[in-house]
Amino acid sequence: MILRINFYSLFICALLFIPNSINAQIGIVDKDAKVKPSLMILGSYHFANPGQDVVKTKVTDVSTPERQQQILEMIRRLKKYQPTKIVIECDVENETAIQERFAKYLTGDYQLSINEREQLGFRLAKELTDKKIYCVDTNTKSPGNKSDYNYVEFAARYKEMDDFLKASWKKFQDEGEKRDELFQKLSIVEQFIYLNEPSRIENDHSGYFYLTRLGKGTEYVGVNWLSSWYGRNLKILSNIIRITDSPNDKILAIYGAGHLKLLNQLATESKFYSVESPLKYLKRK
Repeated sequence: MILRINFYSLFICALLFIPNSINAQIGIVDKDAKVKPSLMILGSYHFANPGQDVVKTKVTDVSTPERQQQILEMIRRLKKYQPTKIVIECDVENETAIQERFAKYLTGDYQLSINEREQLGFRLAKELTDKKIYCVDTNTKSPGNKSDYNYVEFAARYKEMDDFLKASWKKFQDEGEKRDELFQKLSIVEQFIYLNEPSRIENDHSGYFYLTRLGKGTEYVGVNWLSSWYGRNLKILSNIIRITDSPNDKILAIYGAGHLKLLNQLATESKFYSVESPLKYLKRK
């Protein structure tokens, strides 16, 4: 027992003397800290409409002069948060290429593409002392193409499940089209207020649980995919933790609105961060 206690004490002492450069790789976070870094997750739709989501949308054209002015108003309001780091939805493997593109933007040698990562993320990061873009996503090795996770392929074998899946998609598609019609009438700031409202977040998140109904016997194909979705968001939070190198950090993460429920929930439950809502800043004129 004495040997175990001494070894444990030596281990704790060793941790205390780890250099800050190593600490930064695992994150300067502590659930019992008196001062905690701040994390604000801004839920977004995909400006460029890449068509990667199940529900296909017809998004607002943000390249028009009117919409560009509205985006600048978004930037003005979000700057009130005084972020120290800007996180965007891009794979960690692509961060070097993204950072090179951002560096060209800073020197005036790159014109922003239409996606929200650049329209919002690049513009906000340009205002920071730490002129850097952080990629924290991990989606390139998604297990979605494996038979254990491919709920579309599985459902196609059974008429009842196939009909259910197609009916569910139509329901979500109809809801998406109604939102698109609404967004044509709203300013960019108003669109983001809508996306980040708690009731909207809860309602959209509940839709994922339709997948729990896709399975048979000991085959839980829908649940397997949903587990990978939860796992992806845990990995995203893990990557955010890794870049947190100060208790005074104020991290603004710009992510697809479908991630909002889980990222906010996981960050809150970790007790590592003071989690803020963007509504506090979007609703402030």
